[in-house]
Amino acid sequence: FRFDIDCVQVSESKSKDHIPEKMGFASIHSGLMHACGHDGHISIGLGLAQWVSENNHKLCGKIKLIFQAAEEGVRGAKPIAEGGILDDCDYFLSAHIGMGVPTGNVVASPTDLLCTTKMDFFFYGTPAHAGVNPHLGNNALAAACHCATQLLAIPRHGEGMSRINIGTLNAGEGRNIIPSFARMQLEVRGETETINQYMREHALKIAQGISSIFGLRFEYKVVGEATDLHNDPLLVNLIHYIAQEDMNMSLTDKSFGGSEDATILIRRVQKRGGKAAYIILGSDLKAGHHEVDFDFDENVLDTGVELFSLCLERLNSPGLNKIAGNGKLESELY
Repeated sequence: FRFDIDCVQVSESKSKDHIPEKMGFASIHSGLMHACGHDGHISIGLGLAQWVSENNHKLCGKIKLIFQAAEEGVRGAKPIAEGGILDDCDYFLSAHIGMGVPTGNVVASPTDLLCTTKMDFFFYGTPAHAGVNPHLGNNALAAACHCATQLLAIPRHGEGMSRINIGTLNAGEGRNIIPSFARMQLEVRGETETINQYMREHALKIAQGISSIFGLRFEYKVVGEATDLHNDPLLVNLIHYIAQEDMNMSLTDKSFGGSEDATILIRRVQKRGGKAAYIILGSDLKAGHHEVDFDFDENVLDTGVELFSLCLERLNSPGLNKIAGNGKLESELY
């Protein structure tokens, strides 16, 4: 079970109507807050750990709870996957709360989790006096600005969703100096690996071409990645069965539209023969994800612990792989 734990770079609301502020558990760090629900994920993970401790006499096998940093920017999953901790896993589950899904609902197979590559571009030019000899300089700021406009003009892919965003651009050393350095932070996304690769390659070609025209040295660094999602049917059916039969929850569909580096962990498990799934646990929100007034219905915490603990019980049951034709797990297994 994987739970992401990081915050986002947002300053939390000081409004008296904001429950975390009112109840005294708002962020104490300016510019940083749990505006995505990962604090809820932490709580669900700790609740599941307590349940496992109290019920270990009923369980068998090895149970791993992964508390992952740096999901924002999709940077944290890759080193975990490469570390090999998942390589002996038969089953993998992770979840996100909220995402526009109301309390009491569960999405067992969200769609449109986009592949993404996060990159930093570096432009190295030559400084010069802006009045005396500007012709001796190579302007990194001008090149980066040209690059930004051309990146946003990359033709969108006709076979699925494609995205690009330039989040930051920092350049220059002083008012009267030809800028010799620029750094750009950007991301591309695609509905499939092919589309994401198309966006990535076009972005690199544009940056390299413009750098050459301006006489610059260009470097780049990949700082985060995520892939698409393909939940295993066995676990999707398991979630359906538990949500409907055990918890009286509603099933719904959801287009995710963003990216999640849990997909890197899922892909690692699946490539080694395990089964994996990523789900959404519905929770009414006071404001959208990454907004200053973000807060969620805390009933989802109990829901998450119950759902995961029931999954754990079922995954310890014999004959799990027998799936009934109607999409439910055969009741006689239990």
